[in-house]
Amino acid sequence: MKIRTLLAAATALLASPALAQTSQSPAEFYPGKTLTVYVGLSAGGGYDQNARLVARYIGKYLPGQPTVVVRNMPGGGGLVMMNYVASVAPKDGLHIAAPQRGVPLEPLLGAASHAKFDPLKMHGIGSVNADTSVAMVAARTGVKTWQDLRTREIIVAGTGVSTESVVVPYVLRNTLGLKYKVIAGYPGGNEVNLAIERGEADGRGTFSWTSLKPQYQEWIASGKYVILYQQGLRRHPDLPNVPLITDMAETQEQKDLFKLQFSAFEMGRPWFVGDDVPLARVDALRRAFDAAMKDKALIADADKTGMEVNPMTGEEMMTMLKEVYATPKATIAKLAAASSLQPDLKVLEDKAKDGAKPAAQ
Repeated sequence: MKIRTLLAAATALLASPALAQTSQSPAEFYPGKTLTVYVGLSAGGGYDQNARLVARYIGKYLPGQPTVVVRNMPGGGGLVMMNYVASVAPKDGLHIAAPQRGVPLEPLLGAASHAKFDPLKMHGIGSVNADTSVAMVAARTGVKTWQDLRTREIIVAGTGVSTESVVVPYVLRNTLGLKYKVIAGYPGGNEVNLAIERGEADGRGTFSWTSLKPQYQEWIASGKYVILYQQGLRRHPDLPNVPLITDMAETQEQKDLFKLQFSAFEMGRPWFVGDDVPLARVDALRRAFDAAMKDKALIADADKTGMEVNPMTGEEMMTMLKEVYATPKATIAKLAAASSLQPDLKVLEDKAKDGAKPAAQ
């Protein structure tokens, strides 16, 4: 009787829709499906535009050419969305996270982290480009160089309290003595830019050059705003005379901290799926992403809007993340300390939807 019961249970399990879907190959699974790309910021910003660019082409390179849609899920600068894809969304290969580049490094903050995911267990699908970020300030402040920030206090606007738009200004305040104050809680880059235009803030501590260049370059050309320095591990060809953040370091310890902090910029615009997605579907998504990056129509679309296509494969993303997480614990602890010291952080509670409470306000 027990044998019959066990056989019946095994038969029911094998016949279950969930198991059947898991065992399906990509060619069997994707036809007729809808794949959703979740963007962790509001519509209209650089991350959103980038995700929509790839979403228009990746489906044609997947078996069965499934429909691909983009859904905005702002909150915490992408942290809410990343937590959702990693912990809540089905692990079936139909739910892709397109977070801010710094979100995969959120767990490095240790006890201060609000991450509900392990980036080393998730699967990187690819990134359209390596990125360079700049610090931009309104000319009305009188600030002309990064050195001026040591004597003049400015307010910069950011998104989620644990994202780089908030964390990076405080890291530089706590290491280089730059007099930054931050207002956090804006849903996305568009709202941040409007805040600066309205005079709520004086500038941005981080602004992706790939977003600023096509949309807001007239701000710089007109002299209304000033670029103070660039952030990343290498200079952007467009900005040969703008100081690089690692060159601003005054000690080897600072250089090590900056290398760790700004390694995320090499990932640029990353895409991830959850840890338990069947590996065959992970591979199908990666190969479709790689193929889309070579699509002449995608490249032409990117050129029209000034977006750069300098891709990183999913495998390269994961290799880079493993190297970052292998950083000596002492260096990680020092960066976490520099990141978490935010004594005058102001948060717009009605706009900060990440549910995370800042260390101090």
